[in-house]
Amino acid sequence: MAALETIGPLMAGMKARADMAGLACEALNRMFQKEQTELVAQALRVELVPYLLRLLEGIGLETLDNPSATKAQIVKALKSMTRSLQYGEQVNEILAKSSVWSAFKDQKHDLFISESQTAGYLTGVSTPSLLAASSPLRGGL
Repeated sequence: MAALETIGPLMAGMKARADMAGLACEALNRMFQKEQTELVAQALRVELVPYLLRLLEGIGLETLDNPSATKAQIVKALKSMTRSLQYGEQVNEILAKSSVWSAFKDQKHDLFISESQTAGYLTGVSTPSLLAASSPLRGGL
């Protein structure tokens, strides 16, 4: 993933579809937890950190059902980026200049994150679907 341009297109998608920012922030959080230096370098190149800080201010999260959970994902992603051995100091310098970061950096955000914002997307519903009830394999319908 780090060998491809990943962060720029993801950020462009977040700007184009603000209603999907929560999912994108969860993806960013998970990607940066893997400590891939090249992803942090990409984030710095495309100015992801200032963009995420604007989201933390609430700008661009108005259409989300749960902006608190998205903000929690953003904080966790930014904290993961600061742990980069090669680029963490650059990320810290950007964060240190932000007034909004000082309000979020020491808070515990796990309370705002559910098991997963994408839970159920792949597993589907647990009750029988209407499609299964009208299946030609069921005969007699």
